[in-house]
Amino acid sequence: MKIYTHTGDHLTTSIQKKRVFKDDDAIEVVGSIDELQSILMVAHSFTDFEKIRTVLQSVCQDLFEYSQDLIAEGSDFPTSKIKNIEKTIDDFSSKLPKLTEFILPGKTRSSSLIHYARTVARRCERVIVRYAKNKKINDTLLQYINRVSDLLFVLARSVEEKTSL
Repeated sequence: MKIYTHTGDHLTTSIQKKRVFKDDDAIEVVGSIDELQSILMVAHSFTDFEKIRTVLQSVCQDLFEYSQDLIAEGSDFPTSKIKNIEKTIDDFSSKLPKLTEFILPGKTRSSSLIHYARTVARRCERVIVRYAKNKKINDTLLQYINRVSDLLFVLARSVEEKTSL
């Protein structure tokens, strides 16, 4: 099977069984999520800590379902995924020293890449919020993407502190 179809050669692409312009808000959302998944897997590749790698890959896999539910405007995205992220944040956070000042994002290659993924997640969230202003979006989806950046912040700190690993 060839990867190219020629169907996108004239400003449009297919999403949810319809043709839209390639700059459609839905395409921007899907592209932002794709970018987030890519940087999550880059961070995964450069992280030596298996617990962190497992969490990064899990979030990346969740984002496939997340993306589909977001565009379909009929979300079945489980609230349990939010609870799982919150539990993971709490587990890692409980072993970290208390923050008393702003931190430089990334003292190691691994933590730098996780912090970079965090900033991509924040940008992705902004794109999703813009999209949600004109579409009916389940609150679960908005909560999940908000927790992802919190999770990445804690994971990056954990790598730097070598705690919980």
